[in-house]
Amino acid sequence: MTTALVLRPVDVRQLLLRRPELGASVVVVGAWAALLALAAQGAHRHASGGLPYWTLMTVAMMGPAALAGIRHTGLNSLRWRRRRAMAEFAAAYLAVWMAFGALTLTVAALVPATPGSAAFAIVLAAAAAWQVSPLKRRWLRDCHRSVPLPPRGWAAEKAALRFGLRHGAACLGSCWCLMLVMVVASGFLWTVLVAGFVTAEKLLLQPRRATRFGAAVLAIAAAGAAVAALA
Repeated sequence: MTTALVLRPVDVRQLLLRRPELGASVVVVGAWAALLALAAQGAHRHASGGLPYWTLMTVAMMGPAALAGIRHTGLNSLRWRRRRAMAEFAAAYLAVWMAFGALTLTVAALVPATPGSAAFAIVLAAAAAWQVSPLKRRWLRDCHRSVPLPPRGWAAEKAALRFGLRHGAACLGSCWCLMLVMVVASGFLWTVLVAGFVTAEKLLLQPRRATRFGAAVLAIAAAGAAVAALA
């Protein structure tokens, strides 16, 4: 006797009520698809390619870490204003990273040119050191914190924006040195690797293990880049 497998249609509305961050997840997947398409076409560039590329890269790399905040905002907002609240959070979160990107790219353009391997070794070593610093641990803890959100009115609008700014600032404080790697790195592999570090730190129950592992990988890569620079 066999049991037939019955596939029931998915109730998208109910699914979105339970998982309001799914729309943002689609945007993140789209950003990764765009980066992958650029890499396949041989047009993949590092972050110094400009602010538009930095923004696309940030959505792809930091997006998974921001989904928990988007979900919290959606679930704690009235249904009729969920989309707006999540959009406010996401806009404020992304604004923090775009401001950092604009500053970083401006400074990078003003700094005297340094041989590629040497600059890469310096940035990788700095990122490895930051990963095990007390300030890194403090910001990482802040990345996992949420806040209560008012249900309606201007207080709700301001709270969603403020939460996005606060969450973005915490993620920036935690991951800024990792993102600096992308200013001097080239190749899609580094994009995936750094994004993996960031996502693991956000999603794992023991994020410090991911932090220490990332520091070890960055230190080994820094040593390799230093050897290449001296060769």
